[in-house]
Amino acid sequence: MKIKLTLIAIGLCLFNCKQDGSQQDKVKLDYKHASRTQVIDCDGVDNTLIQEALFAFEDDILNFYTPDKPIYSRAYSLFVSQSLTGVADYPKMVSEHSKQVFEALKQDKSLWTTNPDGSRLNFNHPLFKCIGNEIADEPLSKTYNALIDTKSMSLRMFGDQLKRKTFGMKDDKYLATYVALELFYGKLYDVDFNKQSKDDNYEENSGLKEHSSHDGHNH
Repeated sequence: MKIKLTLIAIGLCLFNCKQDGSQQDKVKLDYKHASRTQVIDCDGVDNTLIQEALFAFEDDILNFYTPDKPIYSRAYSLFVSQSLTGVADYPKMVSEHSKQVFEALKQDKSLWTTNPDGSRLNFNHPLFKCIGNEIADEPLSKTYNALIDTKSMSLRMFGDQLKRKTFGMKDDKYLATYVALELFYGKLYDVDFNKQSKDDNYEENSGLKEHSSHDGHNH
């Protein structure tokens, strides 16, 4: 009997330790946009986190592409074009808050995978079916849903059409959410922010920072 009680006590202790450890590992996110009107409402999804991710992403592209005056259509157009062509400067664009949001997003393991084309999104997650049902642009929605349903979603198949629809992203928050996850947070898996920080410090301290021939000129 004593042996059984001892084993039960050990089991409870291990369970509690595991629970405590998982709670300690959980990212504590400062929600800066929690008071804003809800724009994402999907079943089986942490809508508060997804919405925080969307607004943090929008803040970053506005600050990076249109710092003097927020112009959503221009910021989306430039970001989508540069991301699809592989020239978006994520280390300079991404804020510390968005990095924290990314860490929080990564905790939902069912949201991510590695696809053959390099995309990190798991399109079996209920969020992406919800997005397809809510995209306002009907032709784009049909293409998106067809690609999701046939398990053939890829930027190779969807990117050109997406690039032509950037103007509507400022109002269509479901389409914008897909863009944020696919072209912004999904790309951060391949960004080494620590390396970028070290490189910047080295260049600044050594005076080796390169300047373009266009520096100091407005075009």
